[in-house]
Amino acid sequence: MTAARINNAFYDELGERWYEDDGHPVALLRAETRERLAYAETVFQTLGSGPARILDLGCGGGLMTIPLARDGRAIKGVDLSEGSLAVARSRAPEGLNVEFERGDIYRLDEPSAAYDAVLMMDVLEHLERPGAALQEAARVLRPGGVLIFHTFNRTLFSYLLAVKAIELFSRDAPRNMHLYRLFIKPAELERMCADAALRIRETRGIRPRFLSKAFCWTLLRRRVHPDFAFTRARSLLVGYMGYAVKYGDG
Repeated sequence: MTAARINNAFYDELGERWYEDDGHPVALLRAETRERLAYAETVFQTLGSGPARILDLGCGGGLMTIPLARDGRAIKGVDLSEGSLAVARSRAPEGLNVEFERGDIYRLDEPSAAYDAVLMMDVLEHLERPGAALQEAARVLRPGGVLIFHTFNRTLFSYLLAVKAIELFSRDAPRNMHLYRLFIKPAELERMCADAALRIRETRGIRPRFLSKAFCWTLLRRRVHPDFAFTRARSLLVGYMGYAVKYGDG
């Protein structure tokens, strides 16, 4: 039997739903991005002086790219979906040092060691070859630079929440938006990072705020409440995020 293929094509059709639709799973992504942004800022503060040059891989509609393009940061978002990039460009305010470019995550049109930070948020579980993508991300990252990631653990809990629950939460969930077989155990990610000269410094769990009013409202109405929120957690059983630092001579 042929294995199911991940559905990344639906991103091209989202349009303004990236920012405005509450019946599509992208609304959950918007809610989760608030916590991811806070985490990225925490990492930058922990490492001292913030990065001057950032690359956001799999940037989609710019949910993380645009807010991070402040405080003198120069940030580029790269994605395969031209439709998503068009939305990101239209949403970027004038005056920000931000650009968006269509590109292949396995073969980036970027010089080596060009970036202080690379983001791979909600990307790795959409790839058939995550290790190869990490190798390429490490190539464009300077020694001492930081890779910030988010993905899903391959557990029963992640299957129930990141695959089946999305069908309950969202009326317009695309088929094969997530595939359980592409989820990555933390130990597997650590090995892939090590092969790419990346040393993981921290891993934190992330999950919805269960049993909140917004959570229950969302479950009952199959629309994402504006106050639906995620929180960091000790457990890595569902989603997890963290950061790695590039070592060696590049």
